[in-house]
Amino acid sequence: MDSLMAALVAALLIRASDNSADLTAIVAERSKRTGLILFGALIALIITQTVAAIAGMLVAHYLTPNAARLMFAFSLLMASGGAVWPRKPVKPGTAHHPFVAITSKLIATGLGDRTMFATFAVAAGGVPALAGVGGFIGGFVILTAAAVAGETLWGQRPRRAIDWTIGGVLLIAGAWLAFSALRLI
Repeated sequence: MDSLMAALVAALLIRASDNSADLTAIVAERSKRTGLILFGALIALIITQTVAAIAGMLVAHYLTPNAARLMFAFSLLMASGGAVWPRKPVKPGTAHHPFVAITSKLIATGLGDRTMFATFAVAAGGVPALAGVGGFIGGFVILTAAAVAGETLWGQRPRRAIDWTIGGVLLIAGAWLAFSALRLI
């Protein structure tokens, strides 16, 4: 259960400060096919989170519990930096098939992103299947909120304040886990 909650909360926080939610909101509103866009996001998240959970499972045998905790701390610290770093505006392009566009873009950007790294780290130190499910649920909740809100409403949220708050929370959690893994606290 710890793996599920750790990956879920990490995915919620990281995806909320990520360009993938902006992209999903833009494509959903412009195409007026929110259900189809959410289905594409669902497929992309299943693929990326499954790859992260399997990779974590393969690495888990080589890590001590403290090393796995330190890797999760490092993933949170990297995510905090990504949250506060200024993002480029999303340019979705003009696609004739929004389902293919959103699915391929989320898979391409999702392989190796901050959410996938956090799920990988949780899977390496815990139960890989629960980490994958937690990362999937957390990511899908944020992408669903973005798609339902649409480009206009999603774009009106106080982005910088949210990003800085999320970055601070991730920084504190990552630092605490790192000090704990190094036996400094």
